[in-house]
Amino acid sequence: TEWFGTGKMYASVFEINWSDVAVALEELSDSGEFKGTGYLNFDEEEMNRWNDIFPDSEHVPLVLDHVPSDVTWEALYPEWIDEEEEFEVSACPALPRIRFHGKPRLDLIAVKLPCNRALNNWSRDVVRFHLQIEVARVAAMVKGYRRPVYVVLMTECFPMPNLFGCKDLVVRRGNVWVYKPEPDELRQKLRVPVGSCELAVALNDK
Repeated sequence: TEWFGTGKMYASVFEINWSDVAVALEELSDSGEFKGTGYLNFDEEEMNRWNDIFPDSEHVPLVLDHVPSDVTWEALYPEWIDEEEEFEVSACPALPRIRFHGKPRLDLIAVKLPCNRALNNWSRDVVRFHLQIEVARVAAMVKGYRRPVYVVLMTECFPMPNLFGCKDLVVRRGNVWVYKPEPDELRQKLRVPVGSCELAVALNDK
């Protein structure tokens, strides 16, 4: 199976309930006006379903390289930090950024997140972390349109509350979470360190 924009390392294999997707999108009064929609981490069959849902929208493929194998949760959130930097200067690992062509209008961004709920530490999955923070970064980049971009997270597990909070949740239907975050607030959240690996410098700013 080909996973658009990512790869097998980021594969999310749970079956999407497309009836839930339809019901959730029906609650967005302006969904019929969408000119551009972006997608990340869906397989070919799922992309065909999105084409059926938004046949008149420009479909923008979002591309995200996977994190290096040495980037672990412990690297992002180490248990011990040299706050005085006596031994080394703290720095967060560099995470790949989402890429796309041109400067398209995006009214909605959808991403499918993996989640292994059998693991006690599913919330500390670097892949889930990477996908969510990069989708948030793209949503924060949207400027000059009449409204903020909608973010659709398809996941069996709870999204990151420090990025996608309850006040921004427009509708939830099963595993479909639709958010409408304010770009300025997202940019403010993304300016702070994403992990305890670096106390004062934002990710990739060094």
